[in-house]
Amino acid sequence: MAGGISRLVTRGRAIPWLALYQSGKWIYGHGRRAWQNLEPGERERLGGLVRKSKGRRSNLSSKERDELRMLVKKAAIGEG
Repeated sequence: MAGGISRLVTRGRAIPWLALYQSGKWIYGHGRRAWQNLEPGERERLGGLVRKSKGRRSNLSSKERDELRMLVKKAAIGEG
């Protein structure tokens, strides 16, 4: 799953909210290699944002959505 997102991010395309949410959720729960691309504080923040959103974009502010996007990108491709 993270491979598909990393291709979209690398190409600079807009990422659909559901794909971003599902990727964040997958990384938080199962993505050991992707998880290790994040610092401990970033891991905690990613989990907090995924939980706060409850799958709904409207539960996060614009700033939080941008932060989630950045964390998923960093986890998926290993760069900030």
